[in-house]
Amino acid sequence: MNKIKMLIFNCVFSGILFGQYTDGNTIVTLSKYYLKPWRTVENGDLKEREKLFDEHRTKMVFRDNLLISSNILYHYLSGNSSEVVVMNEWDNIMDADKSIKTSAEKRKRGWPNKKTREEFQKRFNEYWVGGHSDMGNYELNKKMLKRRTKKVKENTFITIQEFRLAPMSEVEGGTPEEREKIMQEWFNKIVMKDDKVLSHMMLTHYWSGSAGGPKGWPVVFINEYETMDDLLNEDLSKLIEAGWPDEQKREAFQDKHRAYWSHYNHDDIGIYVNNIKQQKIAK
Repeated sequence: MNKIKMLIFNCVFSGILFGQYTDGNTIVTLSKYYLKPWRTVENGDLKEREKLFDEHRTKMVFRDNLLISSNILYHYLSGNSSEVVVMNEWDNIMDADKSIKTSAEKRKRGWPNKKTREEFQKRFNEYWVGGHSDMGNYELNKKMLKRRTKKVKENTFITIQEFRLAPMSEVEGGTPEEREKIMQEWFNKIVMKDDKVLSHMMLTHYWSGSAGGPKGWPVVFINEYETMDDLLNEDLSKLIEAGWPDEQKREAFQDKHRAYWSHYNHDDIGIYVNNIKQQKIAK
């Protein structure tokens, strides 16, 4: 907790916190945890693990009024088969801090009986390696946010990718205003009209490893698909033609779009299974 307070102090002191944060946007954290192979847990059982996780999410996450949304993402194609990514969204950093501070209180409300609470926590922890790594703390651009509205019955698939905005000096005739306009136009004409993309988040640096420099400004994209077929066979050509019917204007737009996005050079962080039963959806 002291670490969180120190980070807040450092950001305020240096002018980063208020210099970067845009009013109306929200805060998203990505944290990586690791599961033990369930067979290595004494009397371990997949159904028991799922039941424990469901109960934990219900009592610790769904009832947290400070959390806007929360996803627990399980390995599909990522660095390690045991990794689990937890994605939480808060209104602001103060709510995030308060949410973390009140974890013990939420635990007591969820399991009022001390013995039951301790037994649950002990068994729950046995399925985890322990500890976690922070992937980053980000600002969610609400102007380019697509929430899932379609009702789904099965778990969905989520991709996490990091792209980089090119330094403005490398974009011929580039301006911040034009870049913002082009990004918003792409979102409106492509992302919002792409039925295969159930949800979309654009996350920019808040507290993370890099804030620009010679390689550009890191931006994390999180996209959700109903099936792996939708994910792997996404074709944007028709949407692009419909968005810019005039071929000359279409090519000019794409040239500029590519330039601002460092010609789409990116890192694939992973493909994950989004457990919809354990997901807290924004209201």
